[in-house]
Amino acid sequence: MKLSPFVKKTVSTLLAVSMAVALTVSTATPALAADDKRAQLQAQKDEAQEQLDALNQQISENAANRENAEELKAQYEEQADLILGQIGTLTELIGRTEGEIYTKEQEITAKQAEVDQKQAEYDARREGFKDRLRAMQKLNDGGSIALLSTATNLYELLTFADTLDQMSSRDEEICNDIEAQRVALEQQRTELENAKAELETYKAELDSQNAELEGKHGELAVSIQQQNDTISEADAREDALEASAAEARKKLDEAAAELDAYLNSQVNKYSQAAMTCSLNFGPALPSYKYISCAFGGGGHRGTDFAAPGGTEIYAIADGVVTDATYHWSWGNYVQIYHGKDDEGNTYSTLYAHMNSTPIVSAGQNVSKGQVIGYVGTTGNSTGNHLHLEMKINGVLTDVTNWIPH
Repeated sequence: MKLSPFVKKTVSTLLAVSMAVALTVSTATPALAADDKRAQLQAQKDEAQEQLDALNQQISENAANRENAEELKAQYEEQADLILGQIGTLTELIGRTEGEIYTKEQEITAKQAEVDQKQAEYDARREGFKDRLRAMQKLNDGGSIALLSTATNLYELLTFADTLDQMSSRDEEICNDIEAQRVALEQQRTELENAKAELETYKAELDSQNAELEGKHGELAVSIQQQNDTISEADAREDALEASAAEARKKLDEAAAELDAYLNSQVNKYSQAAMTCSLNFGPALPSYKYISCAFGGGGHRGTDFAAPGGTEIYAIADGVVTDATYHWSWGNYVQIYHGKDDEGNTYSTLYAHMNSTPIVSAGQNVSKGQVIGYVGTTGNSTGNHLHLEMKINGVLTDVTNWIPH
């Protein structure tokens, strides 16, 4: 059957559209698959990073708790030592007071013996006095005639009555003197007993203070033991957390290595393209050229250029963006493949720690000097700077050998 020109034209058009769609789908499918693969690897790495961050947070909190327990323990021990010193002083005072009380008791006993002795003297003298009074009474009753008959001379007869009166007065005087001495001794004994009572009251106060201090010291001992338990628990927890963190770091390293391998494969994919590198590299920053960390120092993979946050970052040469995303160490970063030189060597660069999501995306062509992001401190970073890496044939090299600085 012969087709009309219109039909032929329509069929040709449909075939062309179908081929274009098929080509678009075949081209887009690997890109979508690559994005899915990168997202999967990034998710694995992010999950591992979150686990490690959580463990590191627990380690920090555990260390802070341990440090707090150490500080509290030191404070409690200082207070306990102070109280022990006070207890020692009180114990010495109590011992000294007990000695003084004992001395007073001995003095009271001795004084009581003196009182008893004076009382005995008084009683004996008083009995003698009573005997003589009874004798004098007998004289008054007529017994004096018998006594007078015993006199041997006139003087005895004349002085007999006076002698009896003098003896009576003398006995009374001696008894009064002895009684006065006894009363004085009783007063001294009473004063000693009062002094002893005051010492016993003072000792009771010291005992009360000592008991209170002993109670506080016991409470501090319990608190110190509690802090020791907390420290021991923190030490055991630290060992467990460190072991878990080591395992998490291992998983993170594996996830990061897998992601790095994938990123390198992306560069290798673009390296097959016919892209020529002129080797005419420009600066990555507008004016900031201070190197805060050089390439290779301490295993450093790139070169760090200090610059304020938000400073524009430029592509140092024409190329194609092979990746633009977030990495646990690099933070927000861009990787660019610049092509091959005349000898077939491949060149690629990586710009890390951008302050936000890169403004370019994977697969996008960029020109030398084009802004691809802004200086920041995301990822494993302690301050605003640009971390710039260069690879030649997939091997890291010092970028300062290729760019003006």
